[in-house]
Amino acid sequence: MEKHPDQSIPDPEAFISCDELPTLIDVDVSSDHVKKVAHSLSGSAGVSAIDALQWQDLLLKHGGASERLREAIASLTRRLANSLVLWDDIRALKANKLVALDKCPGIRPIGVGDVAYRLCAKIMIEITGDDVQTECLADQICSGVKAGIEGSIHSFRDMFNELSQDGWGLLLMDASNAFNSMSRSAAIWNCRVLWSRSSRFIFNSYKGHAFLFVAGSSLVLLSKEGVTQGDPLAMLIYGIGVLPLTQKLKCPDKWKQNWYADDSASLAKFRFLKEWLDILIQEGPKFGYFPEPNKSYIVVNPDFIDEATTIFGEMGIQIVTGRKFLGGFIGGSEDVIAWMEEKVKGWVSSVYKLANVAKSQPQAAFIAFTKSLQAEWAYFQRVMENSSTFFYPLKAAIVENFLPDLFGSPITETESELFCRPARHAGIGILDPVKTAQSQFFKSKEATAHLIDAITKCSPLDLQKHEHAVRNAVKRKDEEEQMDRDESIGLIDTFPAKTQRCIMRKLDFKCSGWLSIIPTLENHFDMNPDEFRDSLALRYGRTPCKMPSLCDGDGEIFDVDHALNCAKGGLVYARHNELRDLNCSLLELAGLKQILSEPIVKDDGEELLRADWAARGFWESQKQALFDGCVVNADSPSLQNSSLEAIFNQRKQRKNKTYKEAAEARRATFSPIIATCDAVFDKEAEIYFKRLAVHLSQKWKSNYSVTLGFIRARMQLCILRSVSLCLRGSRTKWRGAGVEDGAALPKFNFDI
Repeated sequence: MEKHPDQSIPDPEAFISCDELPTLIDVDVSSDHVKKVAHSLSGSAGVSAIDALQWQDLLLKHGGASERLREAIASLTRRLANSLVLWDDIRALKANKLVALDKCPGIRPIGVGDVAYRLCAKIMIEITGDDVQTECLADQICSGVKAGIEGSIHSFRDMFNELSQDGWGLLLMDASNAFNSMSRSAAIWNCRVLWSRSSRFIFNSYKGHAFLFVAGSSLVLLSKEGVTQGDPLAMLIYGIGVLPLTQKLKCPDKWKQNWYADDSASLAKFRFLKEWLDILIQEGPKFGYFPEPNKSYIVVNPDFIDEATTIFGEMGIQIVTGRKFLGGFIGGSEDVIAWMEEKVKGWVSSVYKLANVAKSQPQAAFIAFTKSLQAEWAYFQRVMENSSTFFYPLKAAIVENFLPDLFGSPITETESELFCRPARHAGIGILDPVKTAQSQFFKSKEATAHLIDAITKCSPLDLQKHEHAVRNAVKRKDEEEQMDRDESIGLIDTFPAKTQRCIMRKLDFKCSGWLSIIPTLENHFDMNPDEFRDSLALRYGRTPCKMPSLCDGDGEIFDVDHALNCAKGGLVYARHNELRDLNCSLLELAGLKQILSEPIVKDDGEELLRADWAARGFWESQKQALFDGCVVNADSPSLQNSSLEAIFNQRKQRKNKTYKEAAEARRATFSPIIATCDAVFDKEAEIYFKRLAVHLSQKWKSNYSVTLGFIRARMQLCILRSVSLCLRGSRTKWRGAGVEDGAALPKFNFDI
């Protein structure tokens, strides 16, 4: 209750003066905006108990019904953005589920709003968020400036390292309950002046007192002041709300300051820092910003601790030689080293935990590593210089614990070097933290060069120049591609010839999409442990773990080649059928007509020729297209001396010789779809995928490139699953149940 105070009477200085209000411009919100934002929805459910994943399903996966729902959301957003709405009409939409996060010490109250409202708010940010960046520039980094936090860390660390020996200190201020204490009415007015396109949406959202429900309790609080933490708009509204205070404190001749929402910092000589702090303490409450010196820190050079203690000691500010700053660290070398070692130690512990998970759920552990944990130290590398030496314990944990548990078998040093590379360079997407540390840092410095200059010199930030610098840094990554590829080839050359041949296919062809997808059940991207490990083994020509010694179909020695070629038990035929059935399903989803499985191509009484699948209108309107697939083991001993192109051409010629003439006689087209057992597809199959992506993207009204990636991943997983079945499935016949229905069941006395 203390975290949600009553609304106070704002100070007149909190309101931005404006002789003439900007013209209110209506915001055009379409269902396309809703679709774009829906893809990035995340988070738990609000009071409606429908979370972001369920909303994504409703908005994206039900054809026309989803389109109507997206249009309804767009209509709701337009109404909130372009008109004034009665509070009673949206009171339920604005209700929040209140949770308390442990700040150690203290709590941070988070209002989990309903996903429907969060969706509308994110749409407004998508359409109008650039307006906030234009107004705040470098004065308030929380406006959404690209790489803004990284630029702040780089600039202030460089200035501190240069000036701290001359008696400069870095004051890091904390404020009491800042988001819930800011003057709401002043913030709404300031948004009307500076962020006019979203001002009506913000006014509608905060004109009333939203309900805050505490789970498991009958207690209901009201949000009366400030903004609700958890609202997607909260950061931007807060930045606009305290912008007058931020600008009032600017004095480049005396100090350098940085603001990220309520986290304020100032770098100056001690007497000027004291002056800055006195102004902040005096002026801050007018804007709802209440500094807490006893929770604040001043970072100083060790030679000036006594002087800093004399000036700031009575205020309760803690004097330190190093302290966290916006996810990075600023201070003396010893403090930096201690902090870095502690951070890496925590990540090593996390890798051990994921390695334990990988023993039973390798795909889940792999995705958690590559999509989440790895991103944590990637940010750390971007903002901390000379960090590579600290990552050796982390690399050791990855190589010695995580990778063996992920593969289910020991790995060699050379293999680990190859695995720890991007998937497009024949790795698996786990990056070597020692190798990437310095390059990440220099790319970040390059991307934020103009922002660093603006913060250091307290000059206006040119957003176009800054974004241009960010784009150039990204393009620089493309220039490193050839170097990374050459390094991969050098590693591959150290493997045996047969393994080299297998791995080079992963480098030369697009067959790694399955490694980068989120294993969602509804998209059939999830793999069981055996399927995932078998796929990793085949990717690198390794023998899958726990392989049987003998074939249960013919008693022959059972190795990978035998498993992929042995026709006993129908597993190779089932591999072929899986590809057929998936393509029929995707063609149906694309809305094509006359989808046929195993259509008759030729029947002259003596010969019955069937293709695998057919569809009308695939290549040409109203014309039937016939397809026949082939999944070949490219590492079979009989093919060792043939290039992959030769293998593909041989299979295509055989298919064309069998089907093409008969297809043309039926006024149809014929296309062979050839793939290897490790999911490398022929060029003609890639053309087929691209055409299928056109049909599906038009049907789903989705992005073409995203649809093409989805198709490739589905095709790759289809083959990899069926290949795993060849490795793990039984080739002996199962004895039937012996009955047709329940009528033949014998009677049992279940009361015994």
